[in-house]
Amino acid sequence: MGDSRLNAKESLMSIHLSGCKEGLQALQKLAKDTCAEACLDKIQLNRIALALDELFANIHAHGYANNGGEIDCSARWIESEDKQCRLEMILRDYAPTIKDIKLCKGVCPDTLKEHPVAGGLGMNLIHATTEIFEHSPLVDGNQWRLIFNVKQKKEDK
Repeated sequence: MGDSRLNAKESLMSIHLSGCKEGLQALQKLAKDTCAEACLDKIQLNRIALALDELFANIHAHGYANNGGEIDCSARWIESEDKQCRLEMILRDYAPTIKDIKLCKGVCPDTLKEHPVAGGLGMNLIHATTEIFEHSPLVDGNQWRLIFNVKQKKEDK
């Protein structure tokens, strides 16, 4: 399972995951705990959970060939130029490096049209639920950056 710790100065939570089912549960808890004080509605929380679940499943299934592996995760609130609140989540795996993300099934609609296969929609789902979804190949793995624009739930008066 993962350990979580809060760095109040940077308002950053991070966890180190190993394993699969327990890792996914820890990742879901990280997202829930990070969002707890933001008073998000269920739709926003589900959108964040859906993107993280899908990315975690892809890393586990395709990066680690369903054998489990290490994943570092962090979450923090960032302010955009328009003062909108944004949640940034970064997942870093140690799976084989993906040099060209476009080769992943379903990353872009053109790829899916050229190579129709069962599955391959997960990356499109992540793109659809995030404002920014970026991949950076590393020497010993991959880094995934997800940014969600977040609106606080209006308080009942």
